[in-house]
Amino acid sequence: MTEDPKDLLTELTAMRKRARADRHGYWLPFLLFGLITLVSTPFYARKMCVESGVNPELVEPKPCTWSSSDMPWLYHWLHPSGGQMMTSPVFMPASPSIAVDVYWIVALVCGLLAVVRWYQWRAAQVGVETPTRIYTQVTAFLLALPLAGVPLLSKLFFGWAGWQIALPVTVAVIVAATWWKRSVGFTLVVLALFALAHLVTIYPYGPLFVVAAGLAGLAHLERSAVCTVTAAIFAATVLFVNEAGRFGFYWPLAVEQYASTALPAFVLLVGGIIGFVRRETAR
Repeated sequence: MTEDPKDLLTELTAMRKRARADRHGYWLPFLLFGLITLVSTPFYARKMCVESGVNPELVEPKPCTWSSSDMPWLYHWLHPSGGQMMTSPVFMPASPSIAVDVYWIVALVCGLLAVVRWYQWRAAQVGVETPTRIYTQVTAFLLALPLAGVPLLSKLFFGWAGWQIALPVTVAVIVAATWWKRSVGFTLVVLALFALAHLVTIYPYGPLFVVAAGLAGLAHLERSAVCTVTAAIFAATVLFVNEAGRFGFYWPLAVEQYASTALPAFVLLVGGIIGFVRRETAR
């Protein structure tokens, strides 16, 4: 260690920069959830059909029709409002399957555990820990609500009282329950998470909202510009693939299955690669 003040300041600045680089581990969660999103693509494959009595070689197959009444009980539990009610190619596969719900439940739980374990391992390796409590709380909250909270509220309260009464009562209860925190921001976050949990149950790409919310919490912890920007772009992309049909945008039918998962996955993979490269160059 030099005794010159200028050199000492330079060394301290370099040490601080290396410490920040060592603390940032967001690149792996981005790559992980990018791959999880890509792997979900086959579950959104459309079943194509032709009309009965028509030679399939003479006509172009069209997406099969489906009815929620043909779905198993688990589908109705996870989608209490009917689920996947939109009819444009942007919004729903023609024949939804319970397999996609099971896949996302398993993938999100495993992803949550993997991210927490990753940060614990990094803390032991580099000696600088990034707390994961907010990320864990947000992700676990958004996993539990669609699995239990939203179905129970829908069946026991909203279905009985009607949304015109149940919705304001639910909001009032949430505000009262979070009042002890004495923070308007905290109450708004909880309300937003409840709203996101509802979106998870009605959109086929709804599970991506869980990923987006969890990564937003991670960006808050990481305090990294790349992490924050990537999380924001990913959230906007998730909103786009779920809501674009309202504004007249439709993917071509041949690529819809791939584009609606590849686009958000691409954002995460690029963000993860950039984060990894920045970390390596800063060391």
